Amino acid sequence: MKKLEVIVRPELKDKTVAAIKKIGVGGITMCQVQGQGAADPPLVGQYFSKDMIICVVDDPKLDDILNSIADVACTGEKGDGKVFVTPVEDALDICTKKRGTTSI
Repeated sequence: MKKLEVIVRPELKDKTVAAIKKIGVGGITMCQVQGQGAADPPLVGQYFSKDMIICVVDDPKLDDILNSIADVACTGEKGDGKVFVTPVEDALDICTKKRGTTSI
């Protein structure tokens, strides 16, 4: 399993979520975030608003999801966002007590 932290422009979050769900990902978490890219000049106290979509996906779906995100979230301009992929060792559905990929 992999955890995706998808940072996108706010106006593209709905298209991005739809693309992720189309591949077969069930649950997501949404956060409004602010930040500054590494290539941006140091702007003291000034940050850009983005949305972050967090989800855990089964390994075989990873490439399809990443490609779908890139297709819908890319405007071709600086500041389109990033996707961070990290390994997930285990997961637990608290209510059903299911673990691993059956919990997602």
